[in-house]
Amino acid sequence: MKNLGQSKKGEVSFRKIFILQLVGLVLTYDFTNCDFTEIKKEYCRTIREDLLTYMSGTKSTEFNTTIFCNNRSHCLTEIQRLTFNPTPGCAPLAKELFVLRTNATLALWCPGYSETQINATQAMKKRKKRKVTTNKCLEQVSQLPGLWRRFIRTLRK
Repeated sequence: MKNLGQSKKGEVSFRKIFILQLVGLVLTYDFTNCDFTEIKKEYCRTIREDLLTYMSGTKSTEFNTTIFCNNRSHCLTEIQRLTFNPTPGCAPLAKELFVLRTNATLALWCPGYSETQINATQAMKKRKKRKVTTNKCLEQVSQLPGLWRRFIRTLRK
């Protein structure tokens, strides 16, 4: 009898985890309908310089991890994930200039993107965030220039 109650508790917990994972998937934007050429222009015009300014004094070789992307949509998905989803122990980047410009660019050149971001932001506000700038933050951001370069290279093909 005791095992039956424990089984139901485990089943309920699993169901809750599954639903939370589905909510995360729903909040992920599909970048296939974006104007990639215009996004590239905006990155080259403004975002790149802002990102380099944020990273100034940091060598890209200081961090070992590298995140790869397969195509333009996948690159933008990874860029979005690293730019807008804070790493535990890292201050949210929302007020950084490169983040604001990335958000504005995606909202301008990806149909329906701004609505997705609003929903994702509302969901993330419920999480408690610790505001600490550490090497972890720089490690997270250090992935972005490589992802942007890969995004641009996929446009040349």
